[in-house]
Amino acid sequence: MTTKVLNQRLLDDPQFWQGKNVQLPKYDRKTIPVKSICFSAGRMAYGHTGDIMQDLLNLDPSTGLMVGVETFSPKYVTELSASDFLVTQPIFENEKGKVTPKIQGAINSILYLDANTNSLAWARLLEYARDPQVQFATINAPEGAYGVTYSGGDFAEPINQVLIKDMEEGTVNSDAAKWTYFAMERYKAGLKFAMVSCTNFSGNGHYTAATLKTVARAWEKKGFAPAGFLDYLSDPGRFSFPNCMIDRIAVSPDESIKKQMEALGILSNLVVTEKARYWAVEDIFPAGRPAFEKAEGVFMEPSYEEVKKYEDMKLRILNMSHSVIAGLGVLLGYRGSYGIYNAMQNEMIATLIRRIIDIVIQTVDKPKQMDPKAFAADAIVRLNNPNIPDDPMRIALNASTKMLPRFMDTYYAAEAKGLPREQLNLVLLPVAGFIRYTMGVDDQNIAYALEDDPRKDLLTACASKAVIGEPASAVAFREIIGHKDIMGEDLYQHGDTGAILEEMVAKMLAGSDAVARTIAEYLTK
Repeated sequence: MTTKVLNQRLLDDPQFWQGKNVQLPKYDRKTIPVKSICFSAGRMAYGHTGDIMQDLLNLDPSTGLMVGVETFSPKYVTELSASDFLVTQPIFENEKGKVTPKIQGAINSILYLDANTNSLAWARLLEYARDPQVQFATINAPEGAYGVTYSGGDFAEPINQVLIKDMEEGTVNSDAAKWTYFAMERYKAGLKFAMVSCTNFSGNGHYTAATLKTVARAWEKKGFAPAGFLDYLSDPGRFSFPNCMIDRIAVSPDESIKKQMEALGILSNLVVTEKARYWAVEDIFPAGRPAFEKAEGVFMEPSYEEVKKYEDMKLRILNMSHSVIAGLGVLLGYRGSYGIYNAMQNEMIATLIRRIIDIVIQTVDKPKQMDPKAFAADAIVRLNNPNIPDDPMRIALNASTKMLPRFMDTYYAAEAKGLPREQLNLVLLPVAGFIRYTMGVDDQNIAYALEDDPRKDLLTACASKAVIGEPASAVAFREIIGHKDIMGEDLYQHGDTGAILEEMVAKMLAGSDAVARTIAEYLTK
């Protein structure tokens, strides 16, 4: 079949789409104004937020379109422009081979921004900043793009040298400075706004607020920002930073998916997602918002305390499951495309995940609009989706930052509830797997490259002193086990937890197949 490049002209050709099982936009994107901004308009922007916006646009075109912002890859913007910024989203259900392609049109264009605020792209973005119709922006950047560390309060600690220089010189080389510059233009226009971080970490709204206020304080002090800008960002009645929980698996396509699109006669950019989609959002939008709650899987809540219940549920059930596979699964050889699905066919891995979920359900606070038991049942189905080419190594990225929210918070909560030691040990087992993962050699002595991690130097320094076949060398990992930022506490000062975790790691160092034997041992206790 001859393929055609997806663009607006093709989208408007009813004859081309006849007989094709493709979901098309039901609105005229050529006539609808922009009412929101999407910073870092990548996979999750199209596959999650953009998908929600499309559903709302289909119901009510007054929802408005989004305009995207990209700061990393000009080539990405060029490729999307060839399709008039339309993207094909194959939505894979859990039945093998069952897919519904969807043409995403809610993002009407993407602006590429560099550090030159005199460019036409910047001029266009700042016009949107001054437009009263524009109500909010989302941020889909990775955590590292913020360039700060944050442990609570009004301000963050800048650690990225590019951001630090932007703060000192009033420049916009970093993403955080670009977001702040946009907010400053909004302030000058005297308009209200909401900036919604959709970055996948807890308290993302607080984190984003602290980041922008840190930049604003420096700029205002040095005369790069007008007086009152920091106060503006500190007033949620004028400029808010809603917290949210975001949940959807969105991955790059593999060759089989590309061939399916060719069979439809479509040549386009792709974002592959599962069917499940959730978004719990703190409802503070001073400039107004679309009727988000009308979209499937969206929950509006009045406070962060309520949103956090969804966060904790997701982190401790779905994300926990992913991290079990990204540690123990990787060690058992489950790497590469479809690695998540393949790992779930391993009875030990699947059993461990289910048993930890049982502990989570006993200890996590229940959100108002979702039952953790139902979410857990759905999570198991999602993890067993044979159509999603998800690589566990994707989850291993920044693994040290994931131990506390995905495992140790459950451990401490279960301990406080008096759950027996046998159950507590099951929660520790994947943490031991993470520590063993840092050696870069799996259970069959096959090497792999570690994913990036903010503490990679520490992880590799400890791992270099441990030796497969020498269980006593587990002492090399004591700095990790006692690291408060990784574990939440020094585990050697938390009863016998540190000693128990070190013993688990020692068992996994006993030789080939030691990881598998250790999992089996603790599952039978």
